[in-house]
Amino acid sequence: MKVFICPRPDEIGKFCGVVETFPDIWGGSVLDVGCRSRNLKFVLSKYHHEIRYCGVDLHPPADIVSELEAGLPFSDQAFDVVVALDVLEHTNNIHKSFEELCRVARKFVVITLPNAYELKARLKILLGLPHSRKYGLPVDPPEDRHRWLFSLNEARVFVHGMAQRCRFRIVNESCLIGPRRAFAVGRVMAGLFPNLLSPWYVVVIRREGSAKT
Repeated sequence: MKVFICPRPDEIGKFCGVVETFPDIWGGSVLDVGCRSRNLKFVLSKYHHEIRYCGVDLHPPADIVSELEAGLPFSDQAFDVVVALDVLEHTNNIHKSFEELCRVARKFVVITLPNAYELKARLKILLGLPHSRKYGLPVDPPEDRHRWLFSLNEARVFVHGMAQRCRFRIVNESCLIGPRRAFAVGRVMAGLFPNLLSPWYVVVIRREGSAKT
């Protein structure tokens, strides 16, 4: 599997990594589902100045406040590119959420999913340390948490199956690693053992019958 490296170990770096991984798909209208701080718009503006961006999230500063599982407030195929970066694992109905992303996409859907079985996570479990603040059993109800625990291999199987069900096809897929992981293990090793060494699975799917660009 191909391996791409985020240029920085922060959110901006991750977004740059995703945009640089698939440089040819960005254009027209982009819907960023789970947009958080809307930093993807900033990153996209560095590479593509003609993009029409819309961010959706549960809270401001999103352009549209909406919940993915409840149905996005857009017509079918309303956006050229739909992006969901580390979003699906937060939803209870991950299958319906995937279908909703595909419904509003005219051409492409870009998805990243976390690999809960990567090396750092495995070591934490081995040492009896908390896996992540997104899991666990806190006394106070958390505002947000992951609902699904899966490996990179499981993420691939899920996306391939759901894409086919929604009449999309895989355009490209890869591992995404940060600069520290790249320094520690290298691109080649991460590509040979992605289920162990890559924190993220990133994939682009295209609607069948749509233009390639």
